[in-house]
Amino acid sequence: IGDVQGASLFADGYKGHARMVVDEDRGVIVGMTLVGMAVGEMIHAATIAVAGQVPLHRLWHAVPSYPTMSEIWLRLLETYGL
Repeated sequence: IGDVQGASLFADGYKGHARMVVDEDRGVIVGMTLVGMAVGEMIHAATIAVAGQVPLHRLWHAVPSYPTMSEIWLRLLETYGL
């Protein structure tokens, strides 16, 4: 998480971790881990994505605010080729 521009709003050298578990057959997130200061701002979005079974290709179009830590969504989705 510390690699996204928005993390610098919280602290210099911000340390954090984000991980997505994806059902690749269905193209949906089935789990998410967020660790670090102020990750609570991202919990609700992750809950909606998991509970709503929102396809990854749709999440790609839900552009996060800049600069915020929610930019991590783009980095996570990029790991799945979006």
